[in-house]
Amino acid sequence: MTKQIIPFSCDDISALAKSLRKQLQSCDSFPSHVDMLNILAKAAGYANYQDLRQATEATGAAAEREQLEIAIPGKLKPFMTQDYMLRAWPVKRAIQDLSLWFFWCRFQYQQAYGESEVNEVIKGFLGFADFALIRRELCNHKLLKRTDDGRHYWRAAAKPPAELHLLADVWPGKENCA
Repeated sequence: MTKQIIPFSCDDISALAKSLRKQLQSCDSFPSHVDMLNILAKAAGYANYQDLRQATEATGAAAEREQLEIAIPGKLKPFMTQDYMLRAWPVKRAIQDLSLWFFWCRFQYQQAYGESEVNEVIKGFLGFADFALIRRELCNHKLLKRTDDGRHYWRAAAKPPAELHLLADVWPGKENCA
């Protein structure tokens, strides 16, 4: 099962501490993992953990829809649609390398993906059938890293080329650029 990272923050740490203390005092026994998730979510102002999770997913979906406002380099225009779908795999290696950055930015930092999830992300922006080629090239270029058994993938910290430097900010993380 893929682990989904759900960010947690609060505006007032004092109010958080008070709420946590009150909720923990009302527990008859030491809270389970699920109980702790609900306690933390309630302390942050959500009804429960599921409410926090839905709010995070809604925010993420909105950010994903609005994330790319980057000009497609002239070299890539014959191969890419205006909505960043790669229509065909370029023959020239330099153009292939450039196109991989548009796939790299579709993966969120600090999130593990299974192979099928990686394939689905790639398929969503690919106008031809060879998603395995793109996955392999992302790994070969060290833009995606994976475990030795190939079960888990994650976005590598990397610095896009100068003309695509804005792609580094699409899914910001602690270590955005290497």
